[in-house]
Amino acid sequence: MIVVSDTTPLISLMKIGQLELINKLFGEIQIPDAVFDELVLNPKFVSESKQIRESDFIHRVSVTDTKAVNCSMQYVYEQTLQMH
Repeated sequence: MIVVSDTTPLISLMKIGQLELINKLFGEIQIPDAVFDELVLNPKFVSESKQIRESDFIHRVSVTDTKAVNCSMQYVYEQTLQMH
């Protein structure tokens, strides 16, 4: 299964120190170029930028099928909510 995430779930998990939940649930995830750029170029996310760059289970990808991305992000969000 390919899992793609948006910025908000990643930031939320990093802020509570639970980014590893993504790895436990899915093994690896893909983030679109725009999400990667938002996380690593935004001066508000210095700590998060380091975590994203050092993660071995988060992979940056170019996405062309936006419909598939929207479905995947909703699934990640629902799975994350069920863990708490």
